[in-house]
Amino acid sequence: MVRLAHTEQERARGILLGAALRRARGTRPVREIAAAAGVAEETVRKIERGAVPTPALFTVAAIAQVLGLALDDLIHEVGHASQATAVA
Repeated sequence: MVRLAHTEQERARGILLGAALRRARGTRPVREIAAAAGVAEETVRKIERGAVPTPALFTVAAIAQVLGLALDDLIHEVGHASQATAVA
């Protein structure tokens, strides 16, 4: 299976998603969030820094749940910010 390269828009959304999750994490350690979400610490770190432009839905959902974020709110925040970035 050949993977297509990510678009600029996908990369931008990945960065915005990571930033939103990082803000929501606050001062809580990555280790704590990762353990509670059932994902690897490195996965959380990569998503937070935007190194995974299109992370798996269930991974994001697990992290968001631990952080007390509704997926709808997260999608709205990232989508709204990416639209504003595209317009600018």
